[in-house]
This record gives sequence, structure tokens and C-alpha cells, in this order.
Amino acid sequence: MDELNFFGEDVVFDHAGLVVASIKEVVPDAQPTVDMVQRVSVVFVNLHGVRTELIEPLNAESPVHRNLEEGRPLAHLCFCVPNLDAALVYGRENGFHLIGKPTPAPAFGDQLIAWVYSRIYGLFELVEKRE
Repeated sequence: MDELNFFGEDVVFDHAGLVVASIKEVVPDAQPTVDMVQRVSVVFVNLHGVRTELIEPLNAESPVHRNLEEGRPLAHLCFCVPNLDAALVYGRENGFHLIGKPTPAPAFGDQLIAWVYSRIYGLFELVEKRE
């Protein structure tokens, strides 16, 4: 099987992001994390062995609200990268464009995240996880 390498070395899959209308309807006892910058509430669950982020828009201005309106629950794939700046350069060389500046994310203990988009592959989230 061929391997694609969009963001450099030592990159590890972290999760898939699914948009839901209500986290509490899917996981009644969930304790979501609110991210006011992204305008979402999120919770991580195990979905058949795959770490999955359930994403609930806080309001109609949330970037993922449109996913619900258009019936597109799969929002993104997320990868952990050891160096966000290097991954962004590598991603750009592979056709991924940065959407906004990197920002701390409460769901990841305020580690930096960046959103990148490819016309071919769609939306990806990169989270910097330094050891």
C-alpha cells in the first residue's frame, strides 16, 4: 500500500471530526469542552476503535453550522505534528492552504492548532504535540 505524506515526518492520526446538532442527544452524560474561538462545543468519543470528535456548533455563526444545514457530518481529519510551523510548510508544498493563524485550542490543553484546506482532500486540523 502506498503512503501519502502531506505534513512531514512523525505525523500521527489523532481523530475524525463529526458535526452533530446536539452532543447531549448523542452522549447524554458527556461533559463537552466549549471553544469560544471556534464557536463550538466538543467531546471526544471512541467510535468503533476510532477516536472521534463530536462537534456541536454554538450558534449559526459557527464555522461548522453549515455542515449541519448541508447534511455533511464529516468535518475534518486531525493529525498530531511535532512542529506546527514545519508541518504547515510541508503541507503548503503539498497543496494545503492555511486558514487563519494558528490558535490555542481548549480541547487540547491549549496546544496550538491550525486549519488547512486542500481542494482535493478537504479540511484538515493539525495539532502541535511536542514531547
